[in-house]
Amino acid sequence: MFTKKKVLFVLAVCLTFSMALIGCSSNSNNGGEPTSGQGNQTNTPSSTNAPAESAVYEENGLPKDEKVVLKVGFFEAGMGREWFDYAMDTFKEKFPNVSFEVTYSPKIGDLTATKIAANNDDDMFDMFSAVLPGGNAAQIPLAESGKIESQEDLWDRKAYDSNGKTIKELAIDGEFEGAPRILGKTYALPNSGTTAGLFFNKKLFEENGWNQNPKTWAEFVELGETIKASGIIPISLPGQVPDYINHAFGVWKRFELAEINGRTDAFEADFREFRNEYSSPETVEVWKRVYELGQKGFFPEGLAALNHTQSQMQVLQGKAAMVSTGAWVQNEMKDSTPADFTWGFMAVPLGDDPESTKYIRGSISNGFFIWSAKPELNKQWAKEFSVWLWNLDVQTVIADKGGQLSVRKDFADDPARADKIQEASKAVAEYIKNNNVKMESGFRNTTLADPSYAQALKMINESTSQIASGKQDPLPILEEAQKLIDKAIAAEQK
Repeated sequence: MFTKKKVLFVLAVCLTFSMALIGCSSNSNNGGEPTSGQGNQTNTPSSTNAPAESAVYEENGLPKDEKVVLKVGFFEAGMGREWFDYAMDTFKEKFPNVSFEVTYSPKIGDLTATKIAANNDDDMFDMFSAVLPGGNAAQIPLAESGKIESQEDLWDRKAYDSNGKTIKELAIDGEFEGAPRILGKTYALPNSGTTAGLFFNKKLFEENGWNQNPKTWAEFVELGETIKASGIIPISLPGQVPDYINHAFGVWKRFELAEINGRTDAFEADFREFRNEYSSPETVEVWKRVYELGQKGFFPEGLAALNHTQSQMQVLQGKAAMVSTGAWVQNEMKDSTPADFTWGFMAVPLGDDPESTKYIRGSISNGFFIWSAKPELNKQWAKEFSVWLWNLDVQTVIADKGGQLSVRKDFADDPARADKIQEASKAVAEYIKNNNVKMESGFRNTTLADPSYAQALKMINESTSQIASGKQDPLPILEEAQKLIDKAIAAEQK
C-alpha cells in the first residue's frame, strides 16, 4: 500500500487549488484512417554495433538513414487519440526516418488477440495498447513465452527533456514500485495516471442542497436515500461492463476497511498474493454493502442492459446523481456534456469516524506492449517512443486532451502547465485536500495464470448486476469464487 500515492494528485494540482475550476475542452480528432508520421526515441539503445557517428542520432545512437515503419494497435477509448497523435507528430519531427501506421479502435484488444492467435509475425503490430480480453490471464502467457519484450530497462533511461534524469527519477514517489508488472517485470511502460470513484454534477447537488462530501457510511446512505426520494437514481452502474463497480467499490475499499479493522498489514500481505481474495472479512463486507444498497434501490433498474457511456449519460441528463467511473469521464463524454455541467467527485466512505482514511484508486498505466518477433531496430524505436511519451509537452497534452494525470513529479512546477489538468481531476484533488485520503493502486506481487482465476473473475462479473440490484446474496458467489482462486493458487505452486 503506497501512502505516498497521495502525491500523485498533490504534486499535480497543488498550485491550482486557489484558481477557479475550469473545464479543458478537447478538439475533435482526425478521421479513423491510419496515421502516418515519424517516430520518436530516447537514449542509450541496446545495439552494440552502432553505425558511424555521422549516421546516427546523438541522443540514442540509432541510425538516421534506415527507415522504420512502426505498426501500432491503439486503444481508442476515454482518453481519445489527440494526445497520441501529438506524440507521434513531435516524434517524427525529431526522427524523420521513423513512421507510424496506426490502427485506432475501441476494440483493439479483440483485434490484437485475433492477430496473436493467427501467429503471423509479419502481420502483427510492432507495439500495441496493453489491453487484451482476459486481462492478466491473457498477458502472462505472452510474457512467459517471450512473445512480448520486457521494458523494465526503460525505467533507467534518461528522458529527452530531463537534464539527465532517468524515468525512475522523474516518476512520482511510489510509481516505480507500484507500476503494473507481469512476472516481476514491466512489459508496458506506463505514461499516465488516473483515479476513480463517484463523479457527479456539482450544480445539481448545489441546487438540491445535497451533501457533496459525506464523511461516514451513515452520511453516505442518508445522501442516497435523499436523492432517491427526489426521484433521481443515486448511483448509476453499467451492467454490461460490470467491473465498473470497482471504480467506487473496488479493492481500495477493502484496504479502507482493513485499516478500520486494524488489519492493514495482514490484509495487505494476503492481498498482494491473492490469498483470501473473496473470503477476507473486508471483501465480504464490501459486497454486503453493495447488496444492501441494491436492496434500497440505489442503483438503476435494468442496469444489466447499460453500457458505461449510457450509465455516464444518465448523470449528464440528470437521471442519476452519481456514476461509478474514472477521471477520464470528462474527456470521454465531452461531446455530450451540457455547457452548465460542472464535475464533482466523492469517494464512498465506509467508516463511522469522519476523520477515518478514505481510500481511492491511484494508479498508472496506458503503456504499450512490444512484439518480440519484430526486427531489432523496430523494437528499439518502439522503446524509444515509449520513453518519448514521458516528455513534459506530451504529458501536458495527456492531461489537457486525454483527461489523465501526469506521471512526472515535476509536472506542477509550472502553474500554467498544472492548470491543464481537467475539471474532473481537479475535483478529485479538491476531495483529497478536504479529506484524509490514501491512494491504492491494487498491484499484486504475483500473478495467476491458471484458468480457474479467469473463471472466478467471470463468476463475479456475471453476478454483479444481480447483487447490485439487491436480488442476489453475494456470499454464496464469493464462496464459490474463492474455491476457484484457491485452485488457481495451488496450480501456481506445483
